[in-house]
Amino acid sequence: MPRRVTEHFTVLVDTREGLPYSWEGVTCQAATLEAGDYSIIGMEPVVCVERKSFADFYGCLTSGRERFENSLHRLAAVRYPLVVIEAAMSDFLKPFIYVAAGGRPTRSRLPPRVAQGSLLSWQSRFRIPMLLCGERNAAARMTLQHLEMAWRLEREDERQIRRERRETVRES
Repeated sequence: MPRRVTEHFTVLVDTREGLPYSWEGVTCQAATLEAGDYSIIGMEPVVCVERKSFADFYGCLTSGRERFENSLHRLAAVRYPLVVIEAAMSDFLKPFIYVAAGGRPTRSRLPPRVAQGSLLSWQSRFRIPMLLCGERNAAARMTLQHLEMAWRLEREDERQIRRERRETVRES
């Protein structure tokens, strides 16, 4: 039976991550990451994933905007960055309802078009994919798949470099 890619690496989870993902059979370790909420030991400059709940994302549109954009600047320096959002596109098409003080549901004054525009603008400006995953479990799956994909791509790049070096040595 082939071994899972995740047997070859340990997932780093930022210590500030409030509701960290966990995956069966995957080794995770807490660390303070410069960018994102998830990475791989030794590959922090190569791959990272930032997680946002829908409420977190809406917070990034208002009082948390500057902080989030600073985070996006750090993510943009990474080779394989990703933002996973625990929401669907349909959530962005209607007004955001949050629980205000006293526990009463309150409609955000921020129009849905502003959320949609910011999502598109940030992806274009920072060149970072932002996946609307629908819900938390799907976002967790996409996070792990992204980490595995980056790990595989880095291994393939290393093999290609070794092949090219061998060919260069034979030619000289």
